[in-house]
Amino acid sequence: MYNFNPAKKRMEPTEKKCQFCEMENSAHMEDNYFIPLYKENDRTNIIVYRSVKYSKIPIGIPRCPSCMAIHENAARKSALISGSIALGIIILSFLLWGPFGFFSIFAGIIIGFAGRYFIEKKMVRDKGIYTKLEGAKQNEAVQDLIIGGWSFNMPSA
Repeated sequence: MYNFNPAKKRMEPTEKKCQFCEMENSAHMEDNYFIPLYKENDRTNIIVYRSVKYSKIPIGIPRCPSCMAIHENAARKSALISGSIALGIIILSFLLWGPFGFFSIFAGIIIGFAGRYFIEKKMVRDKGIYTKLEGAKQNEAVQDLIIGGWSFNMPSA
């Protein structure tokens, strides 16, 4: 189901059926979505020192060119929309409150990042396909790795 590519140090799918729309087939290996999975190998917790050693491997999720275009367009548009909204809020608060509008910069940053995530998720779902994470979770090989102790989240000390 997967082949290891030693040159790029990643697992490449042999399956061609798109995991996001479940209708079309992947055309090129670079169209696929590669999600990193992590596994903790060793953890050291001493009173003054903490360390964690882990393995990381990108796993390819088959994706057709149309789903890739939807994901890329949604990411681009959501960044533009949320950035514009955040900038608008910051400018408006400076106009309303003068120098006290400085505190709205923090709200603008939060709105920019959180808004991007939610807008991108909505745009992708409106097209009738899975988001990148949802598509990865649907993959059978990824599910087996998760059961085997791998995770989507990077371990921290």
